[in-house]
Amino acid sequence: MSYETVLVESRAGVGTITLNRPEVRNALNATMVREIWEALQALEGDREIRVVILKGAGDKAFCAGADLKGLGDRGTTLQAREAFGGLAKILEGIPRMKKPVIAQVHGYALAGGCGLAVGCDLLVASDDAVFGLPEITVGLLPLMVMAPIFRAVGIKRGLPLVLTGEQITAREAYQLGLVTRVVARDELEPAARALAEKLASLSPTALGLAKEAAYTIQDMEYGKSLKYLRELITLVGLSDDAKEGIAAFFEKRPPRWTGR
Repeated sequence: MSYETVLVESRAGVGTITLNRPEVRNALNATMVREIWEALQALEGDREIRVVILKGAGDKAFCAGADLKGLGDRGTTLQAREAFGGLAKILEGIPRMKKPVIAQVHGYALAGGCGLAVGCDLLVASDDAVFGLPEITVGLLPLMVMAPIFRAVGIKRGLPLVLTGEQITAREAYQLGLVTRVVARDELEPAARALAEKLASLSPTALGLAKEAAYTIQDMEYGKSLKYLRELITLVGLSDDAKEGIAAFFEKRPPRWTGR
């Protein structure tokens, strides 16, 4: 499948989606939002792919947020509602994917771009990355991306980003809980790749169920979450991958995962 605003590559079980509008710092327009979602779905359905990396082209940004030039041209109210729902579809869809999605962030990750990065399962950032929700400075609000931001850091830490529009460094974002790992700029690509390949070497069944468990129990009462996890651990324990993993451990050989 060919795309206009993103590049998609596959290698060694890892699929990579590159936001490819570097001339506008990979700003999100309707086409890019649609194509990110289509690419994620395509990689989710590819049996050869086990992990996805999402990154930005160019030297300046992962993604600087929505393309403000097209913001006011969204047609009727219902059409505008559908347009704004595109990012929500991605942010809701990533937790539902069985495959882990890693954000590889350099430069600016602002507004919707910040939310897109934080909405991924894991986030590896270079030490020159800058995060922020500057919408309020132009009379807007980061309403769609408040969901992943607040889920990651809570209201007390997330709300100041919304109310002030101030930008923070990668180290500050790590301290808040928005970022998984911070590395030097020249180490970003290999670090994200190494993490992806590590995950790709593990059981697809276990990875998928780990994601499901992590996101599901966030909204559950403690006792109910334990009952749910009891059922899930039964599925994991009875899976073919678990049997293969245990056999490989005792036979001192690499496991041969089937994803069943």
